[in-house]
Order: sequence, then structure tokens, then C-alpha cells
Amino acid sequence: METKEISRETIELLLSLMEKTIGENGVKTIVNRLAGNLQGRELVYTFAEELMKIYGDKGSFAIIRQLGRDLAKNLMEKYSPDTWPYILENALREFGFAQRINLEDMRAGICSCVFYELLSRDNLKPIQHAVCWCGWGFIEGFVREMKGVKGIQWKERDYEKEICYFEFIK
Repeated sequence: METKEISRETIELLLSLMEKTIGENGVKTIVNRLAGNLQGRELVYTFAEELMKIYGDKGSFAIIRQLGRDLAKNLMEKYSPDTWPYILENALREFGFAQRINLEDMRAGICSCVFYELLSRDNLKPIQHAVCWCGWGFIEGFVREMKGVKGIQWKERDYEKEICYFEFIK
């Protein structure tokens, strides 16, 4: 089960969803600050870094978490509720972000995130970079509807299995 590369179509979808939160001019400002040769995960990671420079950690974390929720909502509107567990489990692989999401009774785990290597390179742990908060919001968007939870919270990373766990808040 190979993770795909982050495609231009995925990036365009994320940018259009991001416009709902920071506006078209906000997105253009950040895109214009990026190096022109960035692609895939480097582009997404660097976009999140630029958000952090502009909005600070807390602001950028909130913005990117909302992006994840908006992405979940976008998918839930396109597909019937009986397919949501499958979509939640597999969408991050299709988007090129991670191998899969393991959905359990009271937690979910993001498996083999493609950004972890970049976090390690920058001496960061999971959720210390805004890019991580997109997955957080994505899971949260789905499980709020699927399981009726209030939200989710970061729990831990299993470094051996390469899984970041989030627990559900009832």
C-alpha cells in the first residue's frame, strides 16, 4: 500500500479551501513567498511554515486544523455516510499525506505520515509544526459526524510503528 505523491490537484484543492479561512489575498501572499521549484510535500510543508511566520504557532495551528476540517467536510458532502469510514481510512493516502488512518473505537492513528521525515530534519516532534494539524482537523471533521464526539486531542506517537494517535473527546 504505497502512498502517492501530493499532486498539483490536491494542492489546488487545499489552496481553494484555505481561501475560506485566510482569503484569496492571504493565500496569494503566501504562495508568492514560496520558492518556485517546490513540489509535493516540500511545498505543503513550506506553505505551513510561511503560515507560522505570519500567524504564529497558535494562529497557524488553528488555521491548518480548520483546513483539515474543511477537507473532511468537502469529502463528506461528496459521498454518502456509509462510505465515510472507508474515505477516512484511505483519503490521506490518495492525497499523498500518509499511508492510512487507523480508526479505532476511541482513537485514530495516522500511519506513516510523509511529513515526519521533514519534522525530524527540523528537530521537531509531531504537532510542533502547523502541517501536522491538518491531519488532526481531518480526523476530527469525520469523527464528529461519524461518532458524535466533541473533538479529538493529540495523544502520542508510536515511533516504532510510525503512527500518531489522537483520542476522541466525548
